[in-house]
Amino acid sequence: MSLTLVTAADAAFAPTLAQYLASVKTKGLDRDARIAVYDLGLDPGDRTRLAARFPFAEFLPFSLVPYPAHVAPSAGTYAWKPLVIADAAERFGGRIFWFDSATLFHGSLAEPLAELARCGVYTLSGQSNLAQRCAADVRARLAVEPAFLDRRIRVSGVVGFDLEQPIARDILIDWAELALDPAVFTRADRASHNTDQAILSILLFRAEAAGRLVLNDGDIDISSPRPVRWMSSRNKLDPARPRWTDPFARLWYRLYKAGDRANLRWQDFYRRRILGMHRWPKENFRTYIMRAGDAAPTPVPCPGLSYYADPFLWRRDGRLWLFVEEFRYPEQLGRLIAMELGEDLRPGPLTPVLPLREHASYPFLFEADGALYMLPETCSLQALDLYVCDRFPDRWRRVRRIFEQADAVDSALFRHDGAWWILTCGKPLGQDGARTLALYRSEDLLTGTFEPHPVNAKGIFADGDYGFGRGAGSILRDETGLLRVMQKNLTYYGQGAEVRRITRLDAGGYREEPAESDHPLARLAELASPHHIALHDDVVAFDVRARVGFVSGLPWIGRRLNALDPAAKRFLSGAPGLAGEIAAALSAACRRLRPVDGRPPSSDRPCDG
Repeated sequence: MSLTLVTAADAAFAPTLAQYLASVKTKGLDRDARIAVYDLGLDPGDRTRLAARFPFAEFLPFSLVPYPAHVAPSAGTYAWKPLVIADAAERFGGRIFWFDSATLFHGSLAEPLAELARCGVYTLSGQSNLAQRCAADVRARLAVEPAFLDRRIRVSGVVGFDLEQPIARDILIDWAELALDPAVFTRADRASHNTDQAILSILLFRAEAAGRLVLNDGDIDISSPRPVRWMSSRNKLDPARPRWTDPFARLWYRLYKAGDRANLRWQDFYRRRILGMHRWPKENFRTYIMRAGDAAPTPVPCPGLSYYADPFLWRRDGRLWLFVEEFRYPEQLGRLIAMELGEDLRPGPLTPVLPLREHASYPFLFEADGALYMLPETCSLQALDLYVCDRFPDRWRRVRRIFEQADAVDSALFRHDGAWWILTCGKPLGQDGARTLALYRSEDLLTGTFEPHPVNAKGIFADGDYGFGRGAGSILRDETGLLRVMQKNLTYYGQGAEVRRITRLDAGGYREEPAESDHPLARLAELASPHHIALHDDVVAFDVRARVGFVSGLPWIGRRLNALDPAAKRFLSGAPGLAGEIAAALSAACRRLRPVDGRPPSSDRPCDG
């Protein structure tokens, strides 16, 4: 089957194109492949000199006359690229590889050709995700699936198509057709929008989701600690510089990229291993499960060099499951896992439930219209996303991005008084200072816009430190109305929780106050000093911070010098009689409380006040 290597250049890229063709010749790629160069506006003199120097290259015209104005290279949309590749596919067929003219080859094409034969389409991954590189209006026009938003972009500087395979032809045709739409191929902006690769990525992700394509592994050498080594990208030469400086420019690129890879590997090691283990002696949480009627809470053991936090419970087919964040010190990263709890409340095998690259925590669960949903904290994505469970407990699919460019933590989503409410703690992205209480309302869970509530302007908890006011578990209902658990941190994060009674929740106002001190859930918070409390049926899960400060991880003396809240110290040390008090508070709480979720209960009514 024939092989064609395709590139293109205009006058500004003439020296870069000469470097590319020299690299092709040096590696002998011209012996096994047709070398096609599309002329996007080369100076006639440069073209003549290049053709004489590299007689193996076939220079081809590319007329802009038949195309809309946005296709021109000067428009900055890169719409010309898929059209050039489509033209080469029609001319030559077989296997087509596009390489940007700033590409240099460091090895043979054996690796990409093998992957092309296996997959039908060859691309490399960048480090940014699709949401960061595709403008929101373009995503909306193409109705991009929410599940794709955090996937790493597939770059378009290296693209291979095996035209004998139908999926390759279909993707190339669709990419070229979309290139003719100026509302899709809008001007590129390296900081936030890369049109050609964003559209290609969407088409690839859709083909993969439909089971028609398997995407190959491999990173482009841009901000990657371990890229493919057979090629190098972005080696542009300045046409204004003397040609005798070109070898120095190539040397600079090579040294810079080697240094960049080394630095990225070091930064990854430092951020994960060193800073992660730096947290080990001073930060740790312990999670407990307790049923109404149990004599004492049951601790949930966790793997070494990790801890569990933010526990939530769910019962499915009569089986009780714990969903929790597992924070791993060596990675300095939290992941969400689920585990089935036995009759003795001991956990079974761990099951990852949301395998994101970024930190995830606070797996808030609720049910609506017979489906199970999760609203996790993923502020490292700068977004608040809603997931639906396709297969319990491990397969979850993002169904919508509720907020983008958002810093929202420990959010709860529930139905009340005929509307959907998000109660969270947040602040404008990048702004210093504490997060404040934020409330949003929508008429529809999956399609409605969550409108900000007037209470957001009040800056409630703006004067709090250490995450004071953040959500700390379930939204609950008793015989009086709604309650929420929030973090009450006065001297350190995870110090304790406070039960708050919501006395008003409607479109015009919101008000909350501390629940009465003799409320059983408030009593539980007072006795154990938990960081988080979640209730499901007759079972409660909570976590308690166990270490504060560097010396707190040391044996014996660490326990004495630990700067923990006195209630947490009593609980963790197993103070006599404390388990009985907790058992009594828990039994009373389970009799009075039930979680609020998406199912409209028969007793659903507005809160008093």
